[in-house]
Amino acid sequence: MRIIKEGNDNSTEESLQFFKDHYLELGDIKYIILYYAEHEWAIARSREIYHQYLIFVGEKAQLWMSGLTWGYDGTGPYTFFTLMQLIDPNITYKDIIALEWMAEDPIVYEKMNGKFVLTDFDEPVKSMIRIDNKYLPWDFRRVKL
Repeated sequence: MRIIKEGNDNSTEESLQFFKDHYLELGDIKYIILYYAEHEWAIARSREIYHQYLIFVGEKAQLWMSGLTWGYDGTGPYTFFTLMQLIDPNITYKDIIALEWMAEDPIVYEKMNGKFVLTDFDEPVKSMIRIDNKYLPWDFRRVKL
């Protein structure tokens, strides 16, 4: 599956534009995965590992974003909310800021009956984003330290 990556030094406005520029390449969006990878970033100190990930998994491609956040009141979560309004207007700003920002496990929205609902980060979701069928994108063991 094709992976489209955003750089890790983007503003929230640039991230929103990046999504708008590429979302049609995704096809139908099946999952939205949010992961706070600060621990991995601190260990790897690599430009390949970001502080946080927002991954849109579509039927044709994946969009890996690093400029948006969740779990607190601010510009990053508000821009994520703005983006979500484009694909599921049922998600509220309160929903976005209520998410646990530093959660140990990735937070997953799965599309069910046309709406995105929170679900578990289980094996089917993991298998969709593994690199070379081995590593999750934030697995720092694959990065040269």
